Amino acid sequence: MTENEAATARPNENDSPPEVVSTDSHEAAPNQDPPSGAPSNIPTTETEPEPTQQPPADLFQSLQQPLPRWMNPPPKLRSRFNRYLHKMFSRLCQFTIIIIVMCILLTIYKYKVDIDQSDFSHLEFDWERVNPASYLTPMDNPFKYNILLDGHSHTTYSDGRMKPEQLLKWAIANGYNAIIVSDHNTIDGALEAQKIAKEKYNDSIVVIPGMEYRIHMQFIGIQSNPFGPFNKPYPTNEDLKGMIDKVHEMGGLVTVNHIPWSNKTERKHQVPTLPDHPTREELYEMGVDGFEIINGDVFDFETYLFAEKYQTLKISGSDVHHPSEAAYAWTLLNAPNITFEGIMSGLRGKETTFLFDATGTRPRYYPADNKEYLALLPITALANAVTSFYDDYRGMVSFQGGFCHERNSTHPDLKYHYIAHTSIDVIEERVSTSPETSDTYLGLLYAMEDLAIWIPNKHPSKVCGGPVCNPFYNLDGKKSIVSKRFVAAIDAIGKMTGEEVSSSSP
Repeated sequence: MTENEAATARPNENDSPPEVVSTDSHEAAPNQDPPSGAPSNIPTTETEPEPTQQPPADLFQSLQQPLPRWMNPPPKLRSRFNRYLHKMFSRLCQFTIIIIVMCILLTIYKYKVDIDQSDFSHLEFDWERVNPASYLTPMDNPFKYNILLDGHSHTTYSDGRMKPEQLLKWAIANGYNAIIVSDHNTIDGALEAQKIAKEKYNDSIVVIPGMEYRIHMQFIGIQSNPFGPFNKPYPTNEDLKGMIDKVHEMGGLVTVNHIPWSNKTERKHQVPTLPDHPTREELYEMGVDGFEIINGDVFDFETYLFAEKYQTLKISGSDVHHPSEAAYAWTLLNAPNITFEGIMSGLRGKETTFLFDATGTRPRYYPADNKEYLALLPITALANAVTSFYDDYRGMVSFQGGFCHERNSTHPDLKYHYIAHTSIDVIEERVSTSPETSDTYLGLLYAMEDLAIWIPNKHPSKVCGGPVCNPFYNLDGKKSIVSKRFVAAIDAIGKMTGEEVSSSSP
């Protein structure tokens, strides 16, 4: 083909392409097949791809330029900065560890260091002796009496703050000439008070030894511990009846203290303070001799009506724990003589009434602040602040070997309690069924009993209620399981014959 022919055949660039008119009423979409029946030779319009935008050339040039000095410090400065970060992180870790250790130590301090806010070492009740008969009238007037009795009190042998002699001074100053000392689950404080009264205050006051047992049932006039080697922390009604019968065999009387307190709602738990507490009718059927009608400044009118109906013994009790507490009620009775035997005879006669003053006696003693407590007060405040992020309330102590309400807690103190009493139960069963192993098991039984009974001169802690809650209290060095009583029991058992050992088993 010649050059002129090629130019003639090439279309003109300025000419527009021929317009194609579709013969169908619908245009075919791009990149799709034409409708059926349309001619196959109809051309389709295709969309051309958009060209990719290229970055400007000056961008590459700007990236290749060196960074500013503040963004690219010299190696020496970078090294110093890295060392600074490393030291700062190290010190932050040290500070965190110190804070954790301090929190642990302060928490241990809160629960292990128990210092009284007040100083109870020097108590003086130096006011003129109160004479309640000068301003009060007996409930059953006229009533002849020669005894003004406090029927319920505590010493440092359980959860009281006064030693036995201090308690006697408090009672004398408040117009009592007889007092029932009834510590929780121990008679040691009462026997010591009785001995001191005979030696120093024989003309002023007579002590009736007693004990407040488990559900705050009071044993009056006993001279020894009625517990056997095995003592259940949560006695059933049958167990209680057995204890009542045993106290009666020992020549004592049994009363039940502060029923309103036992049945009131326990804080935060919506249950009674003492769950499953026997009713007055059940207690009467068990054989109790009477009830505490007045506890502190609370007059139990329902129990008073019940006692009047069934002619049971009626007593009042200060339930004193602290020297600053007042006296509110005095149990009146006419005893043959002002001695232990005479007062017990009067109580057995069940002819009692009361002097009652809801205001309480005016003179009171307030102990001085404990200097040791004040010295440690900043640490105590810091420990309270550290431990304020959780609730450690464990419920009211019932002195039943645990807390007054049913618990689902796995607190270690409670675990020790259950382990101890379960062990006692197992040992008791082994001794009764296998006399040949009595030597070993009976020794362990005495040791477990020694741990399960209240440890003298210790009062309940803020968390678990002290040794009553946790029989292994102060196990780490201060109170070893190999106690003197355990050694004495083993020595005694070694001297016994097999027949004697068998008869000593529970």
